[in-house]
Amino acid sequence: MDNPGDKRKLVRLPFTPRAYCQMQDGGREFTGVIRDISLLSIYMELEGADDLTGECDIQIVLEGEHSEMEINNLSGYIIRSDDKGLAIRFDEPFEWLAIVPTLFKKFSTK
Repeated sequence: MDNPGDKRKLVRLPFTPRAYCQMQDGGREFTGVIRDISLLSIYMELEGADDLTGECDIQIVLEGEHSEMEINNLSGYIIRSDDKGLAIRFDEPFEWLAIVPTLFKKFSTK
């Protein structure tokens, strides 16, 4: 996580929950694993994401052993895609980021 060449000023956490992305043009839907999430963006690992661009709706699912929590009504724009995944910039700041460190501690013990 400490990369001296990384110019981002916001906190980023490695993260393993799932995310769903649906293109707003009624097109494709994707499910991937969240690699990184910040206040302004998310990176989803998934195969076959080459050359994707456009607006999308996002759902984040945080899974526990006996329950799950969904964060809905997120939207954004795909700012980068490659053969390993895609980066999405949120339209509005991700206001639930404050709960991520608490949940990440739970997930990292699995």
